[in-house]
Amino acid sequence: MAERRSSSLTMRAALVNAGAAAATLLLFAFLVSVVAAPVGIADPGARMAFWGRLVLWPALVLFAMAGGVMLARALGRAFNPIEDPESRLQRVSQRVLANSVEQTLIFVPALAALVATLPLPDLGVPVVATWLFVIGRLLFWGGYLVHPFARAPGMAMTLSVNLVVLGWAFLRALA
Repeated sequence: MAERRSSSLTMRAALVNAGAAAATLLLFAFLVSVVAAPVGIADPGARMAFWGRLVLWPALVLFAMAGGVMLARALGRAFNPIEDPESRLQRVSQRVLANSVEQTLIFVPALAALVATLPLPDLGVPVVATWLFVIGRLLFWGGYLVHPFARAPGMAMTLSVNLVVLGWAFLRALA
C-alpha cells in the first residue's frame, strides 16, 4: 500500500513538473513578445552594466536564502552546524540554498553569454529570463517548505529557464 501511494505521489510530482515546465515555456514565449528591449545598450560596456543589473536579482534571492539558513539555525538552537541536531526547517533551508547556488551558477554565465551575443532588438529576452528564474527560485523555496513534492513547480520553472538561456546562448555562440 505504501509503495502504491509513493508511486502515485511520484507520478503526480512528474505531472506537476511537466505542467510547470510547459507553462513556463508558454509564459516565456508570451513575455518575450511583449517586453521591449532596453534602449542605449549597444556598446559592450553598457551590455555588461545591463547584465550586472539583471544578475543582482538572483544574488538577492541567494542572500535571502542564506539569511533563511541562519534564521533556521537560530530558531532551532543549532548554533554548531557540526554537532547540534538540525531541525527540518534548517535542513530544508540548507538544501534550498545549495540547489539555488547550483542553479544560479548555471544561469549567471549563460545569461552573460546571451546578453553579449543577442541582437539589440532581442535584449528583452534576458529580462524575461531573469524574472522567471527569480520567480522559479522563490516558488522552489516556498514549495520545499510546504512539502518536498511542492518544490516541483519552482524546480521545473528554473530548469526550463536555464535550458532556454543556456541553449540560446550556445546557439548564439555557434553562429
